Amino acid sequence: MSDRYDLAVIGAGSAGLTAVSFARQLGARVALVESDRVGGDCTWTGCVPSKALLHAAKVAHQMRHADAVGLDPVPPQVDLARVMARVGAASQRVYAFETPEVLEREGVEVVRGRANFRDPHTVEVDGRILHSKRFIICTGAEPAQPPIPGLADAPSLTYQNVFDLRQLPNHLLVLGGGPVAVELSQALRRLGSRVTIIQRGERILPFADPEASSVLTQVLVDEGIEVCTGEEAKRIEQTPTDIRVTTSKGVFEGDKVLVALGRRPKVDGLGLERAGVAFAEKGIAVDDRLRTSQRHIYAAGDATGSFQFTHYAGWQGYIAARNALLPGSSRGKRETVPWVIFTDPQVGQAGLTEREARERGEQVRVHRWPVERIDRAQTVGEREGFVKLVTRPDGTLLGATVVAGAGDELTNELALAVQQGLKLGDLARSIHVYPTYGIGTQQVSADATLARVTRGWRGKALRTLVRWWP
Repeated sequence: MSDRYDLAVIGAGSAGLTAVSFARQLGARVALVESDRVGGDCTWTGCVPSKALLHAAKVAHQMRHADAVGLDPVPPQVDLARVMARVGAASQRVYAFETPEVLEREGVEVVRGRANFRDPHTVEVDGRILHSKRFIICTGAEPAQPPIPGLADAPSLTYQNVFDLRQLPNHLLVLGGGPVAVELSQALRRLGSRVTIIQRGERILPFADPEASSVLTQVLVDEGIEVCTGEEAKRIEQTPTDIRVTTSKGVFEGDKVLVALGRRPKVDGLGLERAGVAFAEKGIAVDDRLRTSQRHIYAAGDATGSFQFTHYAGWQGYIAARNALLPGSSRGKRETVPWVIFTDPQVGQAGLTEREARERGEQVRVHRWPVERIDRAQTVGEREGFVKLVTRPDGTLLGATVVAGAGDELTNELALAVQQGLKLGDLARSIHVYPTYGIGTQQVSADATLARVTRGWRGKALRTLVRWWP
């Protein structure tokens, strides 16, 4: 195949894989450049392995607490090497559908190596020169390394190497209170490690609905995790026997430290200056159509410094390819993106939180339904959590917060409802399968709709009608 392409995509994570798949279906000549493993963070160090680890941890937790369902509890014998082998196998099974060989059979040329722009239409990959009419940059992000004294000299874990562990930490110190921090904290605690979360802010999940943060905090504490908020790490030291983290309030000692303090876009070393592409430490600058400062060069996913979610990156990869290869253009940015944190219970968000809606000047109505009122939750003994719908006075859904065992699937339905501008009545009239967690959405919507029509003059008229109707 010639080294001249219609589209060259740099980065083979979620955004890049989606972009090349769509481009090939359009008949474009496509090159996919990747310096590491095809699949990106999601396949190898993020979504897939973390959820596989969380599943193993949940099984261990259920074994310990089998008496809750009338069975004899069994203390699990945890061999972390075996657990991590299964985690790795899950990544391999996902990778089997996106290997270079699979992509080549689908008509995508995979070029292994690091891309470096020589000019706006040319990249060099380990000595090979590629020319392309259009480019999409999807290089993703990497763990942020904050300037904490001693961090560079002390051995630490990040989401990139935590799955290389083969022995459980005796005491894991976790810096940060975001999704990576809370998911891995719960997983390793349930597998047997002592865990301490050290969070600079006043609560974990500071971007989430405060009530959701509060419920999850209590669950983690009840499971034996020490959650320390308002503690900023000031220094990290490796001693002969442990790792010591000095904070603004005290000193913590453990045998491992996990740094989960965010991610930074990977934009260095690409030669973007020679391509005339504007970028900064926070990422590559793009317009609403994902076009960079060069009209023929686009960027998508984490490299742009926006929402760092695999599903958002994949969606942007599709939009970037569509805009690069077809006339017209589609908007490639969203003000809100649905997300889920896969702890137990899960925490999900679609649309605006209550606070965000009020900050935007919306007249807000809040409708809340406790998980314990959902019959399916009672069948599995779940009592902590809620479904909260945020609406306008006319019932139009602005956002939803979910804390529940099936929070992921509940969030999917509510994300569609928000996107389509549905009202409470629409959700209430849709028949949901019983007994599922999803029927909680119908219950809260029906309850709120009924309350709305039975208040005030409407309610008075209805009650009069019922009494006098023959």
